[in-house]
Amino acid sequence: MHYKLLGRQLLHQGFFRLDKYRAEHERYDGGTLTGEWELLERGDAVAVVLHDPRRDEVLLIEQFRVGPLARNEHPWLTEIVAGMLDGDEEPEVCARRECIEEAGYEPKSLKQLGVFYVSPGGTSERIFMYLGEVDAGQASGKGGGLAIEDEDIRVFWVKRSEAIEMVRKGQIQSAAPMLALMLAFGDRPGG
Repeated sequence: MHYKLLGRQLLHQGFFRLDKYRAEHERYDGGTLTGEWELLERGDAVAVVLHDPRRDEVLLIEQFRVGPLARNEHPWLTEIVAGMLDGDEEPEVCARRECIEEAGYEPKSLKQLGVFYVSPGGTSERIFMYLGEVDAGQASGKGGGLAIEDEDIRVFWVKRSEAIEMVRKGQIQSAAPMLALMLAFGDRPGG
């Protein structure tokens, strides 16, 4: 299958960028299709499940999110450490930085769980997911996020099995933590 990019037009540039793409591509039936698509560009991100294997606990965070607010729903979501890559920053470097900023822990190790497109029909954003090993008794900072980024983050620990149960019961409603927790622990006994 072949495609040809016919043009790109900037529609908005702020914290997010919005472009309109015009492209032509082969159809499955042998013809061609020419179309226009809007793309929200925000860059790539990381998401990290912090796990203390000795205590078999997972660090979760809770913070205010505008998405649920826009739907008049409870805007505090339970999530895992996550954040945007800065420029050409490598995902693993970003993951370590975000763990310190948001949770107050620097992982002893990071294992990549996978990479996924957030919503490929409208954004090019990918999330790099990691499992980070930490010792819950050895914090390297206070966490809580950065005031300059308007972050106000509550950090708390739960048993690994409880975190998986929270996903299954719909108590974790954000895609990255749901997927990362299931990839990290979903097939383990008690998970």
